[in-house]
Amino acid sequence: MAEVAPADTSRIELFGWTDSSIERVEFADIHQAVATLDRYRFAWIDVDGAPIADCVGALEAELRLAPLACDTLIEGVRRPGADDFGDVTLVTMRSHLPEGHVEFIDFVLAPQLLVTLQEKTGGDVFEPVRQRLLAQNQRLLRSDVTVIFLLLGRAVCEAYRPVLIQYNDHLERFERALVRRPDASMLDKIHQHRRQLLFLRQGLAPLHEALANLQASLSVRQETERSLRARLAALRELQDEIGALLDLVEFQKDSAQHLLDLYLNAASNRLNEIVRVLTIISVIFMPLTLIAGIYGMNFEGDGSLAMPELKWRFGYPFALGLMALSTVSFLLFFWRKGWIGDPLKRRKHPTYRSPVPGIESTWPLTIMLARRRGKGGRPPREQSGGAKPTK
Repeated sequence: MAEVAPADTSRIELFGWTDSSIERVEFADIHQAVATLDRYRFAWIDVDGAPIADCVGALEAELRLAPLACDTLIEGVRRPGADDFGDVTLVTMRSHLPEGHVEFIDFVLAPQLLVTLQEKTGGDVFEPVRQRLLAQNQRLLRSDVTVIFLLLGRAVCEAYRPVLIQYNDHLERFERALVRRPDASMLDKIHQHRRQLLFLRQGLAPLHEALANLQASLSVRQETERSLRARLAALRELQDEIGALLDLVEFQKDSAQHLLDLYLNAASNRLNEIVRVLTIISVIFMPLTLIAGIYGMNFEGDGSLAMPELKWRFGYPFALGLMALSTVSFLLFFWRKGWIGDPLKRRKHPTYRSPVPGIESTWPLTIMLARRRGKGGRPPREQSGGAKPTK
């Protein structure tokens, strides 16, 4: 039995497929893991936190890696991508861990070997795949290296799910807050949220494009081996997974832009309402000011052109009544025109419900994140010779 690596250092783990089982072994050195590959039909070596240069040195002799491939693995890449080096395919994905950390994972895909190089220790997104392999599932026991590569790639994609759900919840809260009352502090939050979505897109869009180019380069080969066709199918499936996530990120990015527009429109509408109220107040007080100005001139004199109300007993009540009448007349006029109260005549509508039963208000996100089939799999087929169900 090989030596087990200490828990506080790097971890090198091998899953080997025999004819009857899937073995799991931990090693302290990558060379020890490579030396045991002859025992298995194919294997997956997961390197977590080990020196990349040592791992590349061991893989270079085993897989006959090209110098450019070795340099790519050692120096690392600045963004996700995929490259073809003959029998070996290199795929780099950016993983989002549950704790909020981000790391790059390199996949080295060979005909009988899959190697994952992780730069950080302390947990990853591959634990669900490990549990499925340890369960000795018969379907996975009969699988090949491309199936395991696809499962690991899907695990990286699934790690985006809680992040996107959290971002969607934030967008919904922002939208509700903006509808109730636009606040200038929400503008910075929306901008920050949009920058985070752009960061997610930066980890998906280059890989989606690189996978498309890689499939095009592999398709022009004259080879017809089963391994090449399986690799093409796995890359195509992974590209679809990335494309679905990319569509969702674009959808949320457009939603964030919509919230910015909503904030600007709400701020403009609120300013219009304030101006409308001030304008109505000014218009109402204009005749009052006119009446007060006329009767405040205090011109006294005799004759037909003199102001008769100055010496009238009911002059003061008459002036107040005229002011009240003008105020009520303007209020009635504004009310008939719909300028008082709600000018848009908004009415409360019943709460929106999703057209799909059982899905809440976040149904676009739920549908976009859901798979075509649930975890339950296909329904069992009816037996052809069985009895017919009773009515």
